[in-house]
Amino acid sequence: MAGKNRILEEGTILFKEGDQSNGMYVVRKGKILIYLDKGGNEIPLATVSEGAMIGEMALFDKKPRSASARAVEECEVSVISNADFSKILKQIPKWFVSLMATLSSRLRDTNLRLEDMEAQYKGNINPIEELKKALNIINLLWYKLGTKELKTWSMERELAEKEIAGILGQPEGSIHELCNRLVEGGLLGVTKNSYNKPVFTIQNRGSVERFVNFINAVRKQDNRIKAFPQGVVDMVEVMIRITKTSAYEAMTIPFTELESEGMSMAYRTENWGKVQHIIEGLDEAVAVVPLAEGTVGYKVNKKIAPRLLQHCKLLRAITETNDKRKKRGKAAA
Repeated sequence: MAGKNRILEEGTILFKEGDQSNGMYVVRKGKILIYLDKGGNEIPLATVSEGAMIGEMALFDKKPRSASARAVEECEVSVISNADFSKILKQIPKWFVSLMATLSSRLRDTNLRLEDMEAQYKGNINPIEELKKALNIINLLWYKLGTKELKTWSMERELAEKEIAGILGQPEGSIHELCNRLVEGGLLGVTKNSYNKPVFTIQNRGSVERFVNFINAVRKQDNRIKAFPQGVVDMVEVMIRITKTSAYEAMTIPFTELESEGMSMAYRTENWGKVQHIIEGLDEAVAVVPLAEGTVGYKVNKKIAPRLLQHCKLLRAITETNDKRKKRGKAAA
C-alpha cells in the first residue's frame, strides 16, 4: 500500500489523543512513542519502530484517536490517508470490511475494559462508571424496597442510600450527595411518607434505565471522560432553540450554523469542534449526518430532544461536582 512519506524530527507530535483520524501511518525508520496524557502526566503504552502501523483502527471505525504519538528520535513514516484507504476498500469484499470494522470496535471495547480494571486496581475510579453502578443498584432496589401506589413507585430514602453505599463501599454522605443531584436533575422525586420519612419516588422506572443507556453511549464515544463537557450541553441546548423555529418534527442543522447561532447567543463555542464527536450515537433524538465537502450536520427530533438535554445537564452537574470536589481535595493536601 503506497503512501506519502514524512520526516519527523525528534519530539514531533504525530497526533494527539482525541484528534479526528486523518489516516494511518507506517513507520519506515526510527521509533515512535504511543502514550496517554493523564492530567499532564505521560503514561507510555508502547514504543514502535520500523515496520509498525499506527492509527489503523480509526480507518475502520472512524473514532477519534485513543492515544497520542510522538517521535522519540528522527523518524520517517508513510501516510495512508482516509481517501487513499477508501480507494483500496473498493477492491475488497464488503463482508471483509464489515469484519474489520467489528474487530476494531471490539478491540476498542477491550481496551476500555482493561483501562477500567487498571483504574480500579490503582484506585483511580472513573466517576461516570461509578454513577452507572449506583443507578443500576437503584433500579434493583425498587424491587427490594419499593412499593407501588397507582402509577408511582416509592422507597425509603435512608434505607436506599445505605444499601447503595454498602454495595459500592462508599461513604453514605457521598451517596446522599449523589442522590441530591439525581433529585435536582429530575430523575428521582422525593417526598415524605406517612411516617414523615423521606422517600424517593418515580413514575417510570424506565427513565433510570434510559439514563444508564445514555451513560453507556457517552463511555463508548469517549471512555476517558470524567467530567461531561459543558460544550455538549450547550450544543444540544442551541439545537433545541433552533428547532423551535421550524414547523417540522425533525430538522437538520449544519455544524457551522449551530456554531454561528451559539456565538450569537453568547455561548463559548471555541471547544465545540473538539467535543462534537461525543454527540454521535448518544440518543435517538440527534443523528449525525454527513453534508457537502466533508462537513457534518445534526438531524434533531424536537419532540424527544429535551430528554437528551436533561440527561446531558444531569451528567454534567454530577461529574462537575465530583471534579470540583477532587480539585478541592488536592488543594487542601
